[in-house]
Amino acid sequence: MAKPASKRTAKSTATHTSSKSTTVSEIPAPYSVPPPVLKLFLAELDPAHIYIVHVDNHPWMFKRRIFAVPVLMNVVVALLLLWRAAVALPSYGAIVLATLGHSNDAKVDFKHTDWATLLWIAVTRALMFFCDWALARFLFSWPRDFFFGSPASPTSWRWKVRFRDQEVVVRKSRRWDQALPSNWLEEDTTGPVYQERILPAIDRAWVQAKTGYLMMDKNWDLDFQGMISAHALVSQGKASLSDFQKTVIVHSKPHGWLTWPIYKLDEGGHEENRRKIVEFKDRLTAMGEENLFFRWIELIQYETSQPGDFTPERQAHAMAKAKELFESRGVDLEELGREIGGIEALPGMEIAR
Repeated sequence: MAKPASKRTAKSTATHTSSKSTTVSEIPAPYSVPPPVLKLFLAELDPAHIYIVHVDNHPWMFKRRIFAVPVLMNVVVALLLLWRAAVALPSYGAIVLATLGHSNDAKVDFKHTDWATLLWIAVTRALMFFCDWALARFLFSWPRDFFFGSPASPTSWRWKVRFRDQEVVVRKSRRWDQALPSNWLEEDTTGPVYQERILPAIDRAWVQAKTGYLMMDKNWDLDFQGMISAHALVSQGKASLSDFQKTVIVHSKPHGWLTWPIYKLDEGGHEENRRKIVEFKDRLTAMGEENLFFRWIELIQYETSQPGDFTPERQAHAMAKAKELFESRGVDLEELGREIGGIEALPGMEIAR
């Protein structure tokens, strides 16, 4: 008579089954586990932020001309503040000494001064205090952060990385990320976080048109320390520039760091393939279905990120799901493919060959 399985065996089997169900499939699309080569880079990022990395291919001379503008502006502001400090400090020192009872030009003789003169002195000093406070409050931070920002500044970034034809650009989300709901990663790419914050920042034409330093806006800031660290890894041979192609990086409590490799969709393959992807997106946009393009991206990214090879059977499955997605929006995928000269160049559509 066969002995029943021991509790340990049953527990081991249950654990194994549970571990098999807790796989990459639970990672929210379109994200996947980052490649191991990025481990050192990700260790220095702040999990509270969303990041976008890409390689800036603008010529180094162009980047130097762009960077010269904020350098000159901050030098002028710093000189203005130094001049104002040199002029104002003696006046403030005299006022402080007069307040302490010393006799000097700043001391006011209240007994022998008329009210109109006292009012004038009060107004002019109040105006001086306010203007100097405004200069310190709103202008001082510009040169301070530009030259001495912590943990890294634009100046330290350029000092260490210099100007190169190919540079790693690291952007991080601003304070709007603090208001994100805890389950925002479960939304698809048609949600407000993607439509208003992420997708405009990864638009292919926009990214190609701007050099890294011009990408700071109300939604995204540059992570200067992140860029320094990325180039340090490249210089040490621990990573390559190709590891930092356009990718969205997020942190999830259940899964840790996750990546969405956008470059595989808008920069992968030959020129003809790229042309078809762009034309595919443009035609959907002209039909008023640009969101459908990004939902298709999400679907293909999810299907190709599953464990194992992207076999013909899986390609056929992805193709069937894509057709179903397009049909739900009243779009004939096969007809659209014929209009761009075939859909076999599009990611996830290889089975159409």
